[in-house]
Amino acid sequence: MLAKSISSQINVLIINDSNYMITLLKDLISSETVQVYDVARDGIDALRKITMQKPDVILLDLEMPHMDGLTFIEEMVKRGTLIPTILVSSFSQDGAKIVLDALENGAIDFVPISQLNPENMTILKETLIDKINTAAKSDPQKAVLEKIKNLKPKRKALVSPQAASTVVAIASSTGGPSVVQSILSAFPADIHAGILVVQHMPKGFTKKFAERLNENCEINVKEAQNGDLITEGTALVAPGDMHMEVDSQLRIKLVDGPKRFGVRPAANVTMISSAEYFGTNTIGVTLTGMGHDGAFGMKTIKRRGGKTIAQDEKSSVVFGMARAACELNAVDKLLPPDKIPEAVLEEVQKLVTE
Repeated sequence: MLAKSISSQINVLIINDSNYMITLLKDLISSETVQVYDVARDGIDALRKITMQKPDVILLDLEMPHMDGLTFIEEMVKRGTLIPTILVSSFSQDGAKIVLDALENGAIDFVPISQLNPENMTILKETLIDKINTAAKSDPQKAVLEKIKNLKPKRKALVSPQAASTVVAIASSTGGPSVVQSILSAFPADIHAGILVVQHMPKGFTKKFAERLNENCEINVKEAQNGDLITEGTALVAPGDMHMEVDSQLRIKLVDGPKRFGVRPAANVTMISSAEYFGTNTIGVTLTGMGHDGAFGMKTIKRRGGKTIAQDEKSSVVFGMARAACELNAVDKLLPPDKIPEAVLEEVQKLVTE
């Protein structure tokens, strides 16, 4: 390991694409014992920087463009470099498989960040500094095994027999409403899957959007409400300004959490929680739209053995979200909108007959 600075401070590399989070973490951890010597905006940038100077500890986000946190850990291990890495993420610690993945692959600890307010900042500061000090003295290989023992998924709750066994999670933004309608209107009423739609729309518009979709589709379409069961032949639209999660009973949980990549609702939230509980029976679809939302969700679906489809560049008003998913190697099929319904139905049918 590289020698520490003259002041014997622990050199920390922050890997996060959010300017706000970088500034916040710098302010929280900078102390007599800890200094932030550099920051990286994604995994690719971080891999380059750790070859120039190896940090003592890494603070790592999971959702990032170009190369996500999980892929970064995997690449770091492939290169024979295992630096004590602490996840700093808004994912819940209560059984999130995505956190377990990271811990099994090489991260040594996890600090959940949910609601940020003045009351919990002092506790967060103390927690981060304490974990950084511990991590700097640790053997990453041994620490990973220990953390896996202490972080187990919750036992899966009994699920209603009326719940769908397969889910289609759709991410859409700029230019997407008409594409969403064309896809949903091509689904038969007896489709053997539940459908979750995350269209980036302001509060108040999503209810009308769902009502219009319902008028033009054979399947039922409604704006999602807390506690809605995910059932076959029904599409639930995430309400504007609320994240839509899937819980262990395959019901909807609406969350007023922090924006992800500047958006709420965020498709990543819906896709990741869908993959958490539907596993291989998850089909992710990312359509036209600006930004990176949905890319990490699609990557998570693939990690769980699900299938992913994205709208191609030629037909997209903005080839942003789908491009970001492609950059993460998270797309199985890149198709124009008129081919997407058939591809989805084929995957659903395969799951029914397996």
